[in-house]
Amino acid sequence: MYTFLCGTGGSAVRLFLLLYFFSRLSGKSFHLVSALFWMLPWSLLEQTLPSPILKSAAEFLLLLLYGFLQVRAGWKHTVLISVLSLSVAFWSKGVAEAIGYWIAKEVGAKHLSVLQFLDLGIVAFSCGLLYFSLQGISKLFFQNLQYLYHQILLIAACPFLFVLLAEQLLASAVYGDTVIWSVADGLVYPQIQTAPILVLQLLAGATVLSILFLFHRLEKTISVEEENKFLLHQLAEQAGYMQEIQGHEKRLRSLQHDIKNHFLLLQELLNQHKIEEASSYLAELGGLSYQGEHPVRTGNATVDILLKSKLAAVSHKGAEIQCDLKIPNTSIITDLEWCVIFGNAVDNASQAIEAVPENERYLHIKGMQKGDFLYLHMENSCLKSLCSVVEGVGLSNLRTLVEKHSGTLTIEIGRGRFSLDILLLISQQ
Repeated sequence: MYTFLCGTGGSAVRLFLLLYFFSRLSGKSFHLVSALFWMLPWSLLEQTLPSPILKSAAEFLLLLLYGFLQVRAGWKHTVLISVLSLSVAFWSKGVAEAIGYWIAKEVGAKHLSVLQFLDLGIVAFSCGLLYFSLQGISKLFFQNLQYLYHQILLIAACPFLFVLLAEQLLASAVYGDTVIWSVADGLVYPQIQTAPILVLQLLAGATVLSILFLFHRLEKTISVEEENKFLLHQLAEQAGYMQEIQGHEKRLRSLQHDIKNHFLLLQELLNQHKIEEASSYLAELGGLSYQGEHPVRTGNATVDILLKSKLAAVSHKGAEIQCDLKIPNTSIITDLEWCVIFGNAVDNASQAIEAVPENERYLHIKGMQKGDFLYLHMENSCLKSLCSVVEGVGLSNLRTLVEKHSGTLTIEIGRGRFSLDILLLISQQ
């Protein structure tokens, strides 16, 4: 029983901790039964594989399969978490072995009873150090490991892999798997200076923490840069919206200024019984009045003005326009945010429409309130060969704003159709 706890049992406990924190660091729920299922093949491999290097490779492969099949994480994220957790595991084992060697050398010669439980103590201390190390990492760096940009995931994994391999080679080359003990002389082989080895182990742990802190700062810097880009884009959009509003108000003032003269002329034509001339002039005046009105009535004056301009530009490209959109008078979403949503969405649709033949161009907008949520559906024509889209600044800003309001954004592309569905929380009640 003692041999089992120091060997296969200790390895099983360590693997259980790795699986548990793999799920935590991936933001997924942990299932005990599934973990026990994954531990079964490892128990068999751990007893049959001849060398520690092969056992380490098998443990790494098992973590990769667990990430792909059980947690269903992306392959880059899976590699990063696997290498990080194994690095911490080997570091914990190395520190425990260094302390255990010192105890065997300095204390064991005087107190032989200590040696009876030394191996079990090393395993217990190693597993405890692994647990508290991964617990601290999951609390301090969970957000960074969860949302690190994909292009830097593997860069972060490389130094962790170096620490992992260094720990494994250090254990194999320095300690080996042979111990010679003499009742008279105590520990005969191996004879190792424990202090330098322990210092190297602590430096390895500090290296892992330094890397995590570095990427923590890098992630914050990237987030600030993205937020600055978003704010600059908002300012540019706001300037355009203000110009549209100013132009609209200018046309209204011009119409109001001339309305008295129009009424005087109509009155004079009616006094002279020139009914046909008055009717013709009134029809012409009605056309001018229509130009000053909003062709879209959403319930939000700012959005009306924006869509009037945007949809007019799309209509000039020969596209069929349908807009059935209702926005509540009051909501937690500001007028500027509404303009960012519709401005980016219609601009993207307008660019996609340009690439298709004129007789196939269309843009349909629908939106309605459902309780505390607003559902928005936009559909437009696009190239039939288009099956995916790279999110630029516009779509990225749109997604950021939607997530800010606890919403969802879904994109579907296929058969010459681009569909954008947005669900927004518009009320805090």
